[in-house]
Amino acid sequence: MIVVLGVLNLLLGTAYFGYGVVTATEMKRDWRSFGFSHFGAAWITMSFTCGPHHLIHGYHITFEGQGAGPLDLVAVVAGLPVGVLWLSLRVEAFLGGRGDRFIVGIPGWLRAMPALALLYTAVMVVAGAGLYLGGGADRWNWSIAANFTLVIVYLAVGYYVLRTQLRNHPTLGGWSVSGLCLAAIFPTCALMHGVWAVYVATGTYYDDVHHRINDWLSVPAALYFLWVVHRLYQDALRDWNRGPDEVAATAEPFSLVP
Repeated sequence: MIVVLGVLNLLLGTAYFGYGVVTATEMKRDWRSFGFSHFGAAWITMSFTCGPHHLIHGYHITFEGQGAGPLDLVAVVAGLPVGVLWLSLRVEAFLGGRGDRFIVGIPGWLRAMPALALLYTAVMVVAGAGLYLGGGADRWNWSIAANFTLVIVYLAVGYYVLRTQLRNHPTLGGWSVSGLCLAAIFPTCALMHGVWAVYVATGTYYDDVHHRINDWLSVPAALYFLWVVHRLYQDALRDWNRGPDEVAATAEPFSLVP
């Protein structure tokens, strides 16, 4: 378990950095046509703060003998599939491909997602609370405070992304795969940070000056992203979603219903 969790965190950190580089390259390439993108800038700041968090965590586990918590492994594995799918769509768009897919209607597996998400969240929260209360937690530091702040902000981001999908569904008659992935990524990231903070508080994990500096830099980056998503939700921010001629890009519909 230690090796798996350490490697997964190193891969996550590398993936975040990779996406930050892709986004920065994309912004530079299309700046003259589309102008400045707050969404792109927010993703860059988040990529270059979330990436180091996972790299530092993975380094502690893999190379410094830090223990691995089973709840942490569950949180990472649960969030990994949607993260990989979303990243693959973004890379596809960067290379000139479609960059998104469209789900027609409400297939059965999608209907089950809210109940499964609530069950998963409840189990993780109860298990984390039991670990905290039963593990002799007697510590509180700035790094833990930063991560619990990120839990709140990431949940808020996920809320607005999901609300956008729900608002667009009656008009579009379906769902954006990229949007659904984002709606799942942020709550799962919130749980990862919450679990990490609990393990630090109980002494299973340790943080250092690198974690503390990086995680507090993550807070304004996350707040900036929340501001961007909220403004886009209110349709109060012109970004690349409207393009140089105020025309939104569209994805070719297809159905995932068997």
